[in-house]
Amino acid sequence: MIIVNGHLTIDPAQRDAAEAAIAAAVAATRAEPGNVDYRFSADLAEPNRINMVEIWQDQAAVDAHMGTDHLAAFMAAIGPCVSGSVSITSYDVSGSTTLL
Repeated sequence: MIIVNGHLTIDPAQRDAAEAAIAAAVAATRAEPGNVDYRFSADLAEPNRINMVEIWQDQAAVDAHMGTDHLAAFMAAIGPCVSGSVSITSYDVSGSTTLL
């Protein structure tokens, strides 16, 4: 299982454009084979920060995702919306335990 976790810092003036780009990417990505979860959420402590979590069955699914037209469209659309830090990290996870 591959987990991708990160954040984007968005220009408040571009918030609507960012949310539109994110909504399109989420809808298309969730339909991809091998995608378990794909979501973005507002950070409660930092209003211009948008957090992201992706869960994939395996690296092959991530690799396929990286070559999709909808990811390329998302990257082109979100670029002008970013106004600060961006951090995205991929983790190869061998297992999980439900805590609650």
